[in-house]
Amino acid sequence: MIEFAQKQDNLYATLLQYKRLGLTYTRLPIVLSNFFNDKNPNVLKQDYLAALDTIVQMHMRIGLGITICPFDAPEELYSNPAAVTKYLAFFKAFATHFNHTNPEKVFLEVLNEPSAETPHVWNQIQPRLISTIRSYAPNHTIIASSNLRVTKSHWNNLRALLKTEIVKDRNVVYNFHFYDPFVFTHQGATWGWEALKYMKGVPYPSNPQAVAPLLNKIRDPQARWGVENYGKEQWNKFKLVNELSLVAKWAKSNGVPVICNEFGVIQSANVPRDSMLRYLKDVRQILESYNIGWNQWFRLNLRDQEIMHALGLKPLIRS
Repeated sequence: MIEFAQKQDNLYATLLQYKRLGLTYTRLPIVLSNFFNDKNPNVLKQDYLAALDTIVQMHMRIGLGITICPFDAPEELYSNPAAVTKYLAFFKAFATHFNHTNPEKVFLEVLNEPSAETPHVWNQIQPRLISTIRSYAPNHTIIASSNLRVTKSHWNNLRALLKTEIVKDRNVVYNFHFYDPFVFTHQGATWGWEALKYMKGVPYPSNPQAVAPLLNKIRDPQARWGVENYGKEQWNKFKLVNELSLVAKWAKSNGVPVICNEFGVIQSANVPRDSMLRYLKDVRQILESYNIGWNQWFRLNLRDQEIMHALGLKPLIRS
């Protein structure tokens, strides 16, 4: 009990820091299997529910918003009608549970990074899930999730957003994740594309001259190709503006709000610090110029004043 109380105290202190920095909400990933009961999807598992409620209540006391987002949906959700039926029952129970919370502060996200083979497949499922959530949480803002893939082999969450079906619900925000250029933001990562772990020191902005000194040091052919191509693509603020303008135009033409609830750079010694700071500032400024809300994903040192400045936040004063 003492350990649990200490964890609560630490979390509360961290949330207070977020508030002082100028952040307005957090996005809380929850593992679906901790709450989804496959044998009785109409009833939420109780094991972690009290802890989740405590976290939500902390946000309310501090005055922070919170987006609750289910992670790790099974692949069968995208291909098995029986699985969809079970998840409709789950979201009925889920929305009912949170219906009593403050709809101005608690936001319900459909799913993190759905990975159906195409947006068309996801467009057959998401509107049904949204309709169910809306029926049992009539006043809460719902965060719609764009598919992770545009086609079976083309993974691009931003481009998939442009193919996301608009539902007839005015209280839905459409979200996307932005990690372009991936060679820069995920250099040194040990998951996903294997070539990433052989990349380090990759700068931003990019051009052929900037990456040329790295190429002879990279032994992995795929990694060398990725870095060389990154240089040729010449990623800079202007190119980022071109990419993110697609979202702004899509939102305007459809008359819907959008949010980028994940962006950032992997926190690693592999990443040149000045490049990381420049990238964070560029993406944040572009999103804000288009009135697109954002959420930085990777864990950061809250007392790193340079990073807080890049994100447009108020640095914490050292005690």
